[in-house]
Amino acid sequence: MNDCDICGRPTGTVYVVGIEGAMMNLCASCARGKKPVRIIEERQERAGQYQKQAREEEPEIVADYGRRIRSARENMGLSAKVLAEKISEKESTLTRVERGEMLPPETLRKKLEKELGIRLTEQGVAGGGGQRNGGDRPVTLGDAAVMKKDRK
Repeated sequence: MNDCDICGRPTGTVYVVGIEGAMMNLCASCARGKKPVRIIEERQERAGQYQKQAREEEPEIVADYGRRIRSARENMGLSAKVLAEKISEKESTLTRVERGEMLPPETLRKKLEKELGIRLTEQGVAGGGGQRNGGDRPVTLGDAAVMKKDRK
């Protein structure tokens, strides 16, 4: 059984839908009104169980990535402008990443890890213990919306 990427409910039939360039696995309720690219029945999902496990074990970016980057940069005595020049990135991009307004793309993440000597990833679900849903299920878009609302 698979979980919906939006509401987190378990679903037997998965509707793979493209939403703003991202492919998402949705339940029938969340997929209503959208054109599915592919429909995966429960019996087909079992064959892809190995792929699902491999994806979950990939390292995810830590929740406090911005603080870690800024702290390491300041400890090295570098300004944002100097660090941006060293890694061939825009200062505005680096500043947005440090503020947590933007997740660093993989290429930028690797440059920062190498230049600053820090780790920005960990195994498992993104953010480590940052699950707000109180269970073992992954954080969904609905949970993220609640987290964003709580920050305001």
